[in-house]
Amino acid sequence: MNEMTEYEKFLWEELSAANDMLLRNAFLLDDYIDYINAAGLREEFEAFRKVKAQQEANTSN
Repeated sequence: MNEMTEYEKFLWEELSAANDMLLRNAFLLDDYIDYINAAGLREEFEAFRKVKAQQEANTSN
């Protein structure tokens, strides 16, 4: 097996750090979704998303 160059090691470390961050965000998002569902807030959340999407559409026009 070939030895990695310093630049390849740097890229590997950066990729690993980015992957770790994305995994933490995914787990956090999963916890938020579980909380919304457990708290019975799904309907309110869906209504919020619709209002937010409409507001964003209005500001982009």
